[in-house]
Amino acid sequence: MAKTPMSLFDVDVTKFLSGTSIPSINFEAAMASQRKNFEALAQANKLALEGAQVFARRQGEMMSEGAEVFSGALNKLVSAGSFEDQAVKQAEFAKTAYQKALANFWELGELVNKSNSRTFGIINKRVTDTLDEVKTVVSAGPSGE
Repeated sequence: MAKTPMSLFDVDVTKFLSGTSIPSINFEAAMASQRKNFEALAQANKLALEGAQVFARRQGEMMSEGAEVFSGALNKLVSAGSFEDQAVKQAEFAKTAYQKALANFWELGELVNKSNSRTFGIINKRVTDTLDEVKTVVSAGPSGE
């Protein structure tokens, strides 16, 4: 005789769950935790935006400074007399421009790193705090107390 497959309606849920404790959720603690998550996210977004603004402002300043330096160097090159003088001035300008560009790249990189560090520091702290708060949010049910 063939066995008939067991139906979902044949399962006695009370027997199935009798040996387990169902955790209860502290909704106030859960809501407080979520509120802190949103506050941390808002603060991190604010810091990220401030960092981007500082970066953009400093990059604009660097471009203005570079345009002024280029204009001055161009005037010096035009006023240089001989071909040799022009070649020396070009080499000096190229070296100075390279060194300044490298310093600017380093400075911009440090601005980005500082902004990222502050922003992700807030997020990292909140994730750690949230994991600690899980103990408060989920507590043992009546049979596990």
